[in-house]
Amino acid sequence: MTSTKARCRIPAKQQIPRIRPAEASEILTRCEQILDDSRELLANLRSAGIAELLGRFDDRLLQLAIQPDSWGERARACLMSDLAPALRAPSNGGSTLSAAEIAQVTNAVMPCLLLELGRRKQHIEVEFPLNPAERTACFRLSVGPPGPMHSLTTDRLLRLVNDAGEALVGLCYFGDHESRKLVQTQLADAVAKT
Repeated sequence: MTSTKARCRIPAKQQIPRIRPAEASEILTRCEQILDDSRELLANLRSAGIAELLGRFDDRLLQLAIQPDSWGERARACLMSDLAPALRAPSNGGSTLSAAEIAQVTNAVMPCLLLELGRRKQHIEVEFPLNPAERTACFRLSVGPPGPMHSLTTDRLLRLVNDAGEALVGLCYFGDHESRKLVQTQLADAVAKT
């Protein structure tokens, strides 16, 4: 009987606060305005760098863009409609993006939104590459003070998100010790494999 009680004492997960529809609508309007005001930056984003654009977003916009609901989907669509053409690889063809190009840019940018939020909350240290959508892009990430800076290609960052996504979210939002430990383990394993 005691073993049953012990199993029930698993600590509850921290709840990420959801942005309600009324505020989400206001944030989407603000997002569109920020992107409109950033046309010159977007035209030169591959050389100016994603960090410059992320600096223009407030925390609530970052939170909404990574929120897993229909409001988050709208925010991501709003952002990617401008970011995908700005960050895609130069092509010889027309200006229409393929679904693969949109997916590549979206997959590279989404972790940036989460990492920027974690950086602002001072739970992690991160240095972004100019263009995270490039396969050879190099992120520098430290998950613990004073922790080593790890160099991660976009592919390695995406593997980290795939393998330890929940822990990465917990670390960026809350900075909790358990999440930090899990992410550190994943980073150490990735370094050992290279």
